[in-house]
Amino acid sequence: DLDVRLGFGLCREEQEFLWKRKKYVAAALKKILHLEEDLKEHEASQYMVAITTTGGGTRSLTAMYGSLLGLQKLNLLDCFSYIGGLSGTTWTMGNLYEDANWSQKYLEDAIKEARKQVTKSKICCFSLDCLKYYYNDLTERTKEGHKTSFIDLWGLVIESMLHDKKDEHRLTDQRQAVKNGQNPLPIYVAINLKSNYSAQAFREWVEFTPYEVSLPKYGASIRAECFGSEFFMGRLVKRLSETRICYMQGDYCLEGKV
Repeated sequence: DLDVRLGFGLCREEQEFLWKRKKYVAAALKKILHLEEDLKEHEASQYMVAITTTGGGTRSLTAMYGSLLGLQKLNLLDCFSYIGGLSGTTWTMGNLYEDANWSQKYLEDAIKEARKQVTKSKICCFSLDCLKYYYNDLTERTKEGHKTSFIDLWGLVIESMLHDKKDEHRLTDQRQAVKNGQNPLPIYVAINLKSNYSAQAFREWVEFTPYEVSLPKYGASIRAECFGSEFFMGRLVKRLSETRICYMQGDYCLEGKV
């Protein structure tokens, strides 16, 4: 069997997620529409709603927090099955999905923590200790077999800007936040480029979920934990350690070679 999944349909895990998510969507719709009876499964399946966001650094980070809080106060947050983001909104998503039940909690606490990180002095991100940490982490990453670039350095800077310590969180850890359908499924997007072509001549979307990393243009997907590993003719030939989320946030913010 190939290690690359070929096809334009959803993977098994995502299909199972949608089945579990229906009960949250149905309950939310019953509440906001003031229905007297519960929605049946096939009725809830007809409502597939997603939140889509765009980038803009800390502006998009703060705007997304505010928008989600507004939806929560209106009892609309559980109506959504997906959340898609890129660039700055992936910082919000990455922070939220560290908590397996974030959408079932009042978001003010998460916003307070984000406010603290955003308003702190960024000089510390370029201190001698931080620069040493960046160098050592990138060196170790290279030794493991990963290809490193400025995008990886930028990912470490993002980590320092949004956290007080090293963030060991990985994309597959977010499966805990969707295993029961308790939160919308996150979709992170980036653009794949080729070094010998301009962005105008060649670019293609890449989608990241806790389950898979996909190139929708080709209908090709790999397991999320294998992103960064080496494949040949659809088979995994060199398995590398799973990338920390901060490095992936560098990819989401800057166009790169995937």
